[in-house]
Amino acid sequence: MVLLLLLSVFTPGHAAYYEVSANFWQNRQVYGASKDSSNLSQVYSTGVAWYVWQLTALEVMAQRQRNLITENDPVDTAGGDQVVSSRNEVVTDTFSLGIKQALASPKARIIPAVTMGYAKQILQGSTRYVVEQSGSVEQFTVEDDRRTQDSCFAGVSLRLRLTEFSGITGSYRSIMPNCDTDTISDNTQFSTGLSWMF
Repeated sequence: MVLLLLLSVFTPGHAAYYEVSANFWQNRQVYGASKDSSNLSQVYSTGVAWYVWQLTALEVMAQRQRNLITENDPVDTAGGDQVVSSRNEVVTDTFSLGIKQALASPKARIIPAVTMGYAKQILQGSTRYVVEQSGSVEQFTVEDDRRTQDSCFAGVSLRLRLTEFSGITGSYRSIMPNCDTDTISDNTQFSTGLSWMF
């Protein structure tokens, strides 16, 4: 079956063209009594879609998501020490391969599309603590174990054509660890960026 798919892809006569995209999204929330604690989320991604048919593409994407939580409000512990501050960082790298189905011609002004496929996620993180013990301040870092997990993804996008080749794309994507559809709303991402078709 794989051989038949490859033969159909490379059969002459298909209207092959490419779409290259680069996206970014960021959200920062400030909180705490002194407004000096924060929750920062950033998503960077890039991808290439190869339209082997007029409206259907094979798409590969690489994405990095960075979540950084900084707590600067002191917290007393049961042992009498005080956590002066903490900084938790989690980085998730996602590599995906899927099918992208456009719902309008590549020459259309607005092009909606749906995507779905397989994703491999690599998660790693660390937490740095600043602790006051008996009048002295110490700093230490706890490293989390590196984890990988197989996932599925599904998403929608909307591309607004600016010129013959370039456009602005907004997308919504859900990544489901272990392809569990019950978690479809647990890990969702919005992003916007530029794309080029040629």
